[in-house]
Amino acid sequence: MTGKAVAGLVRRVAVLAAMAGVGAGVVVADRARDSAPAVSTKPVLEAAPAFAMPRAEPVGAPSSTWYCAANGTGSDGAADLTAIVANPGPGERRGTVTWMPDEGDAVAERFRVEGGGVTSLRAREALPAPAGSVSALVDVVGGGAVVEHAVADERGASVAPCASRASDRWYLPNGATTSDARQSLALFNPFPDDAIVDIGIATPDGREAPPRLQGLPVAAGSTTVVEVGEEVRREAVTATSVVARSGQLVVDRIQSFDGSRGRSGLALTLAAPAPSPVWTFPDGRKAEGHLERWHVSNPGEREALVALEVVPDDGAPPPPLEVTVAARGQATILAEDIPELPEGSHTSTVRSLNDVNVVAERELQSDLRTLTGWSSALGSPLGAKRWALAAGEVSDDVGEEVVVANPGPLPVDLSVTAFADGRPQVLTESPRLVLGPADRISLRLRDVVEGDAVGVVVAGDGPLVVERSLQEADGTGFSRAMGIPLS
Repeated sequence: MTGKAVAGLVRRVAVLAAMAGVGAGVVVADRARDSAPAVSTKPVLEAAPAFAMPRAEPVGAPSSTWYCAANGTGSDGAADLTAIVANPGPGERRGTVTWMPDEGDAVAERFRVEGGGVTSLRAREALPAPAGSVSALVDVVGGGAVVEHAVADERGASVAPCASRASDRWYLPNGATTSDARQSLALFNPFPDDAIVDIGIATPDGREAPPRLQGLPVAAGSTTVVEVGEEVRREAVTATSVVARSGQLVVDRIQSFDGSRGRSGLALTLAAPAPSPVWTFPDGRKAEGHLERWHVSNPGEREALVALEVVPDDGAPPPPLEVTVAARGQATILAEDIPELPEGSHTSTVRSLNDVNVVAERELQSDLRTLTGWSSALGSPLGAKRWALAAGEVSDDVGEEVVVANPGPLPVDLSVTAFADGRPQVLTESPRLVLGPADRISLRLRDVVEGDAVGVVVAGDGPLVVERSLQEADGTGFSRAMGIPLS
């Protein structure tokens, strides 16, 4: 997102736990279509590795750990990183956040989160002289909590999930190093042993292995920031792989644009630790002035055949669009490549057809009278019955929408609950909604939730995929991210 409103979210999230007065209704912005859509008979999400995206530990787990890699930089040069901890369960959770700066010693800070509460932890308030890069290691006693992180700099602000585990490999299908762009990779090694990584970059012209990014050391307890544009210049699309020769780490990307060539804003994205056969995106839109692209990377050694399946809210679904992705390569699909796709909102799925797992990311850009901005986010490789969103806001500055998709062949009963002050309240009027096969809803919270900030839980009796949209009230920016599955 761009500018002031989401930067305001980063500031105001410090008082999340004190917010009260959650409303008891929900506005359904997009609802079931008149006729049932075609439903794929292929496997839906169940083949993805369980660690392919962040997920909460079960409530009864002894502990959980979250890794928040990237930070922004404030106007005063201080590191700008906020960790947002949400506890949708009934019992209190206590924990420790360890801030790990490049300059100076690590600083540990204890915290507590009441049941049904949200709290935030800011690097600049804990570190005596924050400068350079800083990452956060969040340890929680017990399970059930989820953690997101927010960053901000002069180009904007963004929110994304933290990682729930480290890995020896990470993938990002989209990025840019054009003259208006800055793409930064944050390589966070929270462990006591050094890691050594190789970074590969795939472009439309082939794959590159920049010499300075081969055998790159990431020191124990530190974060290494890689400016991709210094190694691969003037590329409109870059797909990145980070593979460790030794050790494990966590990788975030901060992609920003300065507006000189149309795009503006900043997006924080946690990389994917594994490819998957299926990636689902609950939200999307085809409209004049609105651009949508799907970026698919294939880190494997065999060519991948993938299908893009799009289910519109209105009208018949177009035939799946099949695309070949070269081994260790990438491909980009535009909404304009599907002439049969009607204008309006839709759900989309990228699916491998030949058992070669891939990674998929969706890019959105708007240049409309009512909305401008840019975002890029990975899809969900998993379906889950319960999802949580930690960093939400409904205020005069920022509006929030929660988009829920049912990727399966059976109807799903679902409920949506907001929480912030220890008093979770059901938002759905029924209190449950029935979501048909391959259907989706967009829940607009602006007019029904009182108080600046809320967490959200979506629960169903079947697999769902949940996405959040934060949009500046004046239409000058937006941010997208998937929710976090609850075990």
